[in-house]
Amino acid sequence: MANISTSDIQSELENRFLTYALSTIVSRSLPDVRDGLKPIHRRILFAMNSMGLNAAAKHVKSAKIIGEVLGKYHPHGDASTYESMARMAQDFSLRYPLVDGKGNFGSIDGDPPAAYRYTEGKLTPISAFLLNDLKKNTVDFQANYDNTIREPSVLPARIPNLLINGASGIAVGMACSFPSHNLREVIGALTALIETPDLPVGKLMKYIKGPDFSSGGIILNSKKELCKAYEEGSGSVKIRGEWLTKLRPRGKIHVIVTALPYGINKARLIEKIAEIIIAKKVPALTDVRDESDENIRVVLEIKSDSDPEKIMAYLFKNTDLESNFQINFTCLTPSGEPARLSLAEICRHFLEFRKQVVTRRLRYELELILKRLHLLDGFAVIFNNLDKALKLIRSSKSRQEAHGKLVKAFKLDDEQVGAILEIPLYRLVSMEISKIIEEKKEKTREKNKIQSVLKSSAKIWNEVREELEAIDRAHADKRKTKIKSIETVEISEEDFIEDEEAFIVLSRNGWIRKFKNAVDPASLKFKENDGLLAMAKANTRESIAIFTSFGMVYVSRAFNLPYTRAGFGDPIQNFFKFKDGEKVIRLLSLDPKELEAAFGFAAGKSGKNKRQASLDFSANKENAWQGIVAGNTGYGFRFPLANLTETTKAGRKLMLLKDDETISAVELLTAPLVALVSGKGKGVVIPAEQISVLTGAGRGVKLMGLTDDQLAGLKPVHLKDKITLEFEGGGAREIPVKKIPVYNRGSQGVILSKRRKVVGITR
Repeated sequence: MANISTSDIQSELENRFLTYALSTIVSRSLPDVRDGLKPIHRRILFAMNSMGLNAAAKHVKSAKIIGEVLGKYHPHGDASTYESMARMAQDFSLRYPLVDGKGNFGSIDGDPPAAYRYTEGKLTPISAFLLNDLKKNTVDFQANYDNTIREPSVLPARIPNLLINGASGIAVGMACSFPSHNLREVIGALTALIETPDLPVGKLMKYIKGPDFSSGGIILNSKKELCKAYEEGSGSVKIRGEWLTKLRPRGKIHVIVTALPYGINKARLIEKIAEIIIAKKVPALTDVRDESDENIRVVLEIKSDSDPEKIMAYLFKNTDLESNFQINFTCLTPSGEPARLSLAEICRHFLEFRKQVVTRRLRYELELILKRLHLLDGFAVIFNNLDKALKLIRSSKSRQEAHGKLVKAFKLDDEQVGAILEIPLYRLVSMEISKIIEEKKEKTREKNKIQSVLKSSAKIWNEVREELEAIDRAHADKRKTKIKSIETVEISEEDFIEDEEAFIVLSRNGWIRKFKNAVDPASLKFKENDGLLAMAKANTRESIAIFTSFGMVYVSRAFNLPYTRAGFGDPIQNFFKFKDGEKVIRLLSLDPKELEAAFGFAAGKSGKNKRQASLDFSANKENAWQGIVAGNTGYGFRFPLANLTETTKAGRKLMLLKDDETISAVELLTAPLVALVSGKGKGVVIPAEQISVLTGAGRGVKLMGLTDDQLAGLKPVHLKDKITLEFEGGGAREIPVKKIPVYNRGSQGVILSKRRKVVGITR
């Protein structure tokens, strides 16, 4: 109890979270700028190298490799470790794979790798350049997680792995995303930097044209955009799949996609294209097939009279055939601190690391040569006095005694004498002084050469450059990803919408159906306790409007609604975001042809009365085409139909309602008068011109005075018309409009029905 101390909890939380964050950043999520690896990948490669799994070895079970990694180096789960190993074997993930996998290591379709008990692996030839000289004291080693063995803190990479293979990761408060690049281009930039260390990014782009993804594709960014991203270490690369066209018999056209953007799931892409085909969003696109083998080949069938450019422009816009790759050059610097670097800084850090590795390797080799020369000096002394040495050894009673006599007699040190005593007798007898002298000369030449290199920074840089050029000759290849400017094809939705008539049916409970041909209302079937609310006709390129009890309007192209083959259709909630309790009130077609037909008799080519003239229906269609909306409390307003433009799924507010208020009626204003009827049977006719016009959401003005009553419905009418009252429980009554007095708006009207409750009005 005496060791208990108190601490401020906020301070403790801050300190411990910071420790956790730094541990995540350094030990898991960010790659090192020097070898381009995260700890997990470094440990896998080191373990495989320790097991002797080089490119010339046989493949070994992945389970054995994962066990080696987990048991000795990586104190984390087997699933994440195997996933990391599998990714290094995927040629669609890494530009230059580091693991040679045998078996199912996943696919570009998103298929996961087989379990590690089924797959095998070894290192690829290019991996050797990450691990070369590891035993020559080129890098520092650190204790493993249980302090039983040591592991490298960084690999002595000869290849610029961070740039050629890229990396991605999410840490605490930061992330990284490096695209892959072409090995030959990166080595060209590195050798140029050796010659001119202060080259800016713009000059480096003479060599590094841009990212080079393993999946190919086309980069659409300009050189200026890429240069800015490389300078700031942050940006976006727009990449598009490659495609070509092929003429087929009978005038058919095939569009063949031969490359996809990096990281795109091919199966999901094909599924998305299939959805577009089924929904007929691009009628000219008729089929999609995956004919891929080791190469990408996705075949799109299109109609003979269609434009492939426009179809592909639509797919680029609406699918993953075109995507963005985010650039974020955040990584661990040699000091162990995370930083966002430019392309030039990444290259310079790598070159400085290579210089350090080469210097440490040369010093290690020099140390071995000096040690060998020292031993050769001792061998030479013994050979010249071999008889004397043998007598001293034979006269000794122990190794220690012989050791002491040789040191004293020939003035040799313990290391030299120890090496002499280790030589088997048959070799000692057959020793020739010429061989010793020849080896001394050879080792001396090597010593002088290494010392000469170590004394000159220019010679060390020459060693670095020669190693890079050797890698270039052995492993460099051509670019897979093209960089070019492509003219954007302008498209609109109308380009892909078939020009045809559609018939929409909406039920009272909100089930919507679309048919290609007109349907008889009597032939329609509905669910129990449901029935027909409205029918509308609209061209597929035009819109429909759906009004709800909550004062909302939802406008959609008729094309966006799927055709109904059987059943009761689809719930309206599948297409729009209705709130709980929200009900459909009215369906209107906004097709100009249908509106012209609806408003035609109101245009009044002859015999216009005064009220018709004042409304001026025929003066301007856009202004003349109006609707009228009213709530159950008797308030309402006119609104221009031109305001009913396409909405999102969330819709748009049309009428502002107070608590417990709902919309009772929405109608096209096709006549100069409006007949209103309440639930208790009162009715009134008012001039339409007295109703305010609102272009935005509002409550409007009082259309009918109601006391302990609610509006049952309204209809635009002429004096010569008749209206029909619909009663609760069934039944109806027809009334001539001229028998209903015309009052100013806000009037309570007269009694039309005393005994039965009115639930609606038709004309």
